[in-house]
Amino acid sequence: MEPLRTVMFIDGRNFKYNLDAFRFVGDQDRYYALNETHFNWQPFFEGIIRKCNGATGWEHRLVRVYWYNAATIRPFSINETLIRAIIDKYQGRFPELDRNKVIELAKSWYDNERHYFDNAREEVYERIQRKTAFLEFRYTGEYVVKPFDVYHFEKNANGTYFYQGIRKGEKGVDVGIAVDMIAKMPNYDVAILVSGDADFLPLLCHVKDSLKSVYQFSIAQGIPPNIKYLSPWLIGVADVFQYFDEIELLETYFIRNSVPPAILAAIDSRIEELKKSRSTK
Repeated sequence: MEPLRTVMFIDGRNFKYNLDAFRFVGDQDRYYALNETHFNWQPFFEGIIRKCNGATGWEHRLVRVYWYNAATIRPFSINETLIRAIIDKYQGRFPELDRNKVIELAKSWYDNERHYFDNAREEVYERIQRKTAFLEFRYTGEYVVKPFDVYHFEKNANGTYFYQGIRKGEKGVDVGIAVDMIAKMPNYDVAILVSGDADFLPLLCHVKDSLKSVYQFSIAQGIPPNIKYLSPWLIGVADVFQYFDEIELLETYFIRNSVPPAILAAIDSRIEELKKSRSTK
């Protein structure tokens, strides 16, 4: 039997949220969340293939990894209704608050979001792609932010404001993934979806009805039997479900020199805690 042609489809925003769930306490009791820059992706993808080989008894050949992120960020626009609502809600605490100050705060927050969004493509994703074979980042849809929907608003001790709008997430990226997974069906035998978004349920059913195999892959917190899957929603629909538990993720694929020493010590402590828990079962 020839190796099964295998293509991975990664829902970038969903996967980023999964990585963000791994948080470690650093200096001054602040949490440090892991992200895409902290992992070695070439062996990560190779490890997924080995997992699938072991689970099915079949040999899989990785053809391509498509990693999807938003192509644009929603433009900044002034919303007079929301500005009035912010003033009405917060002017009792901040008597000096007026329309101009609200716009200034919202625009400053938006500009920071846009700066991070624009830099991520060059500083994060393109660097990962240059170091990883068979990987292609694809950009589709829109990153939606709501600068005039207040998530957090307070005044600092020095008299400045701390203001945060709302990050709504990506819109249209799941459509891009669905279009590609269907369009590329003649060129693969197995599609591996790295996402737990329940919106993909009709897509998985369609691909299966076309007599292609669909696997789901997740990362998980903890180790068996005490384990929390970070992408659980499609497990019952996918033909095969596989995952890296927390020890596998942190011990095998984590880049140790990518975090400050205090965080590395916290990660090592967590690994030892998990190993000790496993040995006592």
